[in-house]
Amino acid sequence: MNISLVRLFTLGALALPMALAYQNASAIELNATVEDAVLHNPEFRSKLKELRAIQAELKGAEGSWYPTIDLTAGIGYEEVDNQTTDNIGDGLTRGEAAVRVTQNLFEGFGTENEIERQKNRMEAAAYASEAAANQVALDMTEAYLNLLTQQKLLALAEENVATHEKILDQITQRFDAGIGNQVEVDQARARLALAKSNLSAANNNYYDVLGKFQRVLGRQPDSALVEPTINLDIPATIDDAINIALIEHPTLRSANADIAEAQAQYDASSSAFYPRVDLELLKTWDNNLAGVDGINEDLQAMVRMRYNLYNGGKDKANRNRTASALHQAAEIRNNTRRQTLENIRYAWNAYQYVGEQKEYIAQHMQLTFDTLTGYRQQFSLGRRSLLDLLNTEDEYINAQRNMAESENDYRIAQYRIANGMGTLLQNMNINLDPIDEAMKD
Repeated sequence: MNISLVRLFTLGALALPMALAYQNASAIELNATVEDAVLHNPEFRSKLKELRAIQAELKGAEGSWYPTIDLTAGIGYEEVDNQTTDNIGDGLTRGEAAVRVTQNLFEGFGTENEIERQKNRMEAAAYASEAAANQVALDMTEAYLNLLTQQKLLALAEENVATHEKILDQITQRFDAGIGNQVEVDQARARLALAKSNLSAANNNYYDVLGKFQRVLGRQPDSALVEPTINLDIPATIDDAINIALIEHPTLRSANADIAEAQAQYDASSSAFYPRVDLELLKTWDNNLAGVDGINEDLQAMVRMRYNLYNGGKDKANRNRTASALHQAAEIRNNTRRQTLENIRYAWNAYQYVGEQKEYIAQHMQLTFDTLTGYRQQFSLGRRSLLDLLNTEDEYINAQRNMAESENDYRIAQYRIANGMGTLLQNMNINLDPIDEAMKD
């Protein structure tokens, strides 16, 4: 039997218990599950709320382009004693009202820089939202693939118990027929106990992975998981992957936007060193003003300049603070770059070496299966010991476990490369309309 037939036989045996377990449910696929997890993930949705909050701050900053209109009014009692008026003890009821319209003409480019800062904050928040979605997509993919693998391993553990029960039954019959011995029976029972122990461990691992699946998705799978067909754009070399990451990775792009924001904030801090010029229109309606009985109206149209000459060094301190924030943002970007490259190298190494390892595991599984087939025949003829048969049965089960785990590691490595490049969402056609909508509002 060749290796393809062995694997076909193995996968068929593994799929049967899962098919029976979900025979009344419709299957779910990886990409749909990942998109569901992303769109309903609290961390991703929190990033969207943060993006909308920054959008509101941008609109607030743009409001500085427009004039302000203030209405004031008051009424009360007034007594006046000066060179022209003395009504002490016989004051008047004073009433006043005014409308002031103020249009800023110049404030040291503060408005322009603040608007630019908020735009960069929005861009950074949008990329941060995409990065969060990218990470959720990877977490969900790993949880999905790990759950599939644990289902296979659980089926293998159950199959292993059934095989050892069958062997024990055969040995017991031989012993009862007087052609076996008690040592063989004890040996078969010991291996059966070990197989049941491994089944308990497989159940424990399965429910651990199921818990991780539920944490990422928010619920347990309500139907069978479909084996995904991997269709990712993996570059030919690690250098190509790194170059894509440096351009496309949302975390890096968010860090670059943070630097632009810090630069705009630094530029905005210089506005305190310029004069402020406003156009003011003031219309007042007063009654009994300054002790003079009667109505008094006034209209002013003034260009006013205000120039702070000293405020205790606060402006200089603020400028130094923003300069440090700019340098800090650059260092954070540099550290993010290192982490991104590190993640890609780890994923690429797994992709390369696990891929090579799979070939040897496949050879081992094929040769072990051939050996097991021969041992089973020889044991039935009394030409092979029980220990040889049990050891080979265990070796074949372990080979199948190794193949299932290596296949899973190899698939996850490919998704991690896509995640490291920042192209996972694009590769999986995950809907990110909420980010686009938030940016357009």
